[in-house]
Amino acid sequence: MPACRVGLLVAALLLGLLLLGFPPVTSTGVEKTGVCPELKEDLNCTQECGSDGECADNLKCCRAGCATVCHLPNEKQGSCPQVDLPLTPLGLCRDQCQVDSQCSGQMKCCRNGCGKVSCVTPIF
Repeated sequence: MPACRVGLLVAALLLGLLLLGFPPVTSTGVEKTGVCPELKEDLNCTQECGSDGECADNLKCCRAGCATVCHLPNEKQGSCPQVDLPLTPLGLCRDQCQVDSQCSGQMKCCRNGCGKVSCVTPIF
């Protein structure tokens, strides 16, 4: 097949995918830290983003079934310190966070001695 025809076939295929609602293939080369949580399937197949770089702040581009959405990641590197101490450590007895990405820098959202979660320095 001549190169000209191959180019036309590729162009027609890409145009067909765009018309069917598939997002254009774009990449900003930005991969943000963290891991996408398992999200509830979006039945509307909304394509909010194509890569992490298209999401604001520390949000990541995550899959929700057939959709892609900007969402808070839920993991940072390191592990939470153990809290099974004989004496309950003093601290805030209220939840400070829900996911790691709500904590600044390398801090992780971990269980504290009160049975709640706080931003703490992880163990590496």
